[in-house]
Amino acid sequence: MNKLVPAAALAAALLSAGCSREQPAEAAPLHITKAGPPAAATAPAPAPAVNDTYADLMRAVFGTLYRPAKGNALADMTDPDDRRQRLRMVVTGVGSTRLPTGQTVLAVNAEMTDQDGEPQSAHSSAGLLSLYLLDNQDGTWQVRRRHENVASLGSFGQLGEIKWVHLTKDKVGLAVLHGGTWQGQTITLLALFDPTAEKVADLVSESIAVYSSNDGACGPSTDTCWEAEAQWHFEPGGAAYDDLVLTITGYEDIAKNPAVEPENPDETVERVRKSLNANARYVYDGKHYQLRDGKNTIPGI
Repeated sequence: MNKLVPAAALAAALLSAGCSREQPAEAAPLHITKAGPPAAATAPAPAPAVNDTYADLMRAVFGTLYRPAKGNALADMTDPDDRRQRLRMVVTGVGSTRLPTGQTVLAVNAEMTDQDGEPQSAHSSAGLLSLYLLDNQDGTWQVRRRHENVASLGSFGQLGEIKWVHLTKDKVGLAVLHGGTWQGQTITLLALFDPTAEKVADLVSESIAVYSSNDGACGPSTDTCWEAEAQWHFEPGGAAYDDLVLTITGYEDIAKNPAVEPENPDETVERVRKSLNANARYVYDGKHYQLRDGKNTIPGI
């Protein structure tokens, strides 16, 4: 299932896509030196850095702005609302992979900060996606291309779940499963990106829903209750990117007499079940993925 977990677990979903930032790094080995006069005092050991899988890549991109003790960088990033401006943000590595070109792509999540340089995100705050392409030459990482804040996705300042996919046999892309939970209703949307594009942008013109449910808001007297999800994959097509194919399963329970309001909110209303099973095929038209065949029956919220 490509289900996005409730907002309280969004951060855990992100960690599952990449690294753990909770375990301290191993202490550096002790170096033996010649004996000398005793020191007047022993300097305190530095605080251990978190175990950040993307530390080397993050240092290559952000230099001294990278904070090893926190596993993130405090950097000025492009304002997504006014790209002429830059804003101070907390930036965290969330995924990387080696491309068929031989370069490595690093995906990062940025969020706004408070005056102390710490993340400041509310439920409605999206995460900001940036992609960086790097080469490793003689053991040193070099940044070749920067695509800052190309999309605002997710909630609580987090993008959601990321997956590396094959947009074609020889082209690796980034899929982001984003969305959130609001008032008991959960939705997951799919965004797609080609890190090697000259100008990186979401390849999906309109949001493609791959999961939806109002389980948290479905009471005995609720008129409509539903849950639907899509299994999705790519199939070769005639466009620059392969076709995106969805197989949807789910249901929608609709009150038999919605005009009759129950006297007691705990009264169970009679509902009729409607199948939401369907298939949908999205085809890249040269600019975006567009629905060509079938229907996406996953309800919006």
